[in-house]
Parts: sequence; C-alpha cells; structure tokens
Amino acid sequence: FLPGFRDVFEAVHNGAGDYGVVPVENSDAGSVSEVYDLIMKHRMFIVGAADIPVRHCLCRAKGTGAVKKVLSKHEALVQCSAYLAAHVIETEAYSNTAAAAKFIAETRPEGVGAVCSAQAAEEYGLEVIAADIQNTDNNCTRFIVISREAVLPEDAEKISLCFSLPHTPGSLCHTLERFALLGLNLTKIESRPIPERNFEFMFYFDLETSVYTPQFQQLMAELPSLCEEFSYLGSDKAEEIVIT
Repeated sequence: FLPGFRDVFEAVHNGAGDYGVVPVENSDAGSVSEVYDLIMKHRMFIVGAADIPVRHCLCRAKGTGAVKKVLSKHEALVQCSAYLAAHVIETEAYSNTAAAAKFIAETRPEGVGAVCSAQAAEEYGLEVIAADIQNTDNNCTRFIVISREAVLPEDAEKISLCFSLPHTPGSLCHTLERFALLGLNLTKIESRPIPERNFEFMFYFDLETSVYTPQFQQLMAELPSLCEEFSYLGSDKAEEIVIT
C-alpha cells in the first residue's frame, strides 16, 4: 500500500503518526492545490520543509514493447510535458509516481510505462528507457512536514498563514498593504475556493520572518480586524537536500 496525500493527512489526524510529509510546491509545475485544501480540512500545522531536486525517468516492465502511454502523478506528467509531447506519448494521471511504478511492474501492460524516480524503477525492477526527462534541469519540489501540534523553532525563517477576507472592494489590497508597511516580505500567495461559498476564496501566504520579530507580532495584532477568518499554519526553515 502506497499512501496518497489524503492517506497521509488522515493518518496524522487520527494519531497513527506524529508527522507526515507531503509535497506542496514544484519549481516547474507550481503548487499542489490538493495539499492546501487538506491542510485546512484537517487543521494541520507546518513544522518543517525541505527542497528536494526532482529527476524523472521513463520506465517500463521489461519486454512490454514501445511505450505509447505513461501513468504517473499529474504534477510529474506536467513536469515532463515537453519530453512526452515530443515523443507523442499519451498520459494518464495516477495516485503517485511510486504507485504507478508498482502497478506497471505488477500488471506488465503492453505499451504502457510509468514516469517515476530512478529509485522507484530499481525498487520495482523496471527498465529505464530514458533518464532526466523533466522539463528543466533545476526542477525542485518543496516538501512540508505536517503535525497536529504547532512547533515554534527559534531558527525558523518562513511563516505560513491563511485567511479569508470580507467580500468588499479593496479588502485584499488593504491587507497586503499591512505586510508592506511592516516591512514583511511575501514570497508566496495562493488562493483556494471556499467550499459552500461561490466565488469566495481562502488566501495562503508565505512570508520571510520569524514569529519572534516585533513586525510579525504587530501583524498578528492587526490581522483579526481585517479578516473574516484567520489561521496561523506554522513556521519552518526550508532546507535543500541534495540527492546523488
């Protein structure tokens, strides 16, 4: 059994594990929207992060012919879109890259392969047809560590917040102005639809600061009066992990 994002969140939420690790953003394909939705659904905290280089391979079970179709996570297919289009290979989204590799190894479908890591190909005994098929050489995915409990590391340099705003003219502009006036640098803004509220959104922010700075503490004092709903999602220090 290879867990998907929902399985990871539910396992941590139900106490089967203290922490979970999920991808939240890719330098080429952008945000993993499902993860943002699950963070709010389960009210999880972000307590760690790591940036990991991504190297995708085109793989197949040995002796199953030329690959005309591949299975993989949607985000992985997007990251390899140029190669797949150039070789006229059909794509189909799967739960995750490792699960796709496992499925191909076990079922051995004719003409169907997987986009996955070299490690997954080796684990399941797949033949690597082409390596490093991602669109860019510096492709990188940010993974976050989620927890039921908040952690406030003293060396954290990034904070994640989310809030909804009154459905009135200028509400987002007035809120963003507070970040600028306090000298807080926003590194990411993401909006996600609010269920049951047509065309209204929850906004997710990453900003470069520590929870211990006076500027951030001032922001925390001001945001409740500007927002309809406000949540602190966590603090972390993103580390780059080099895989050789």
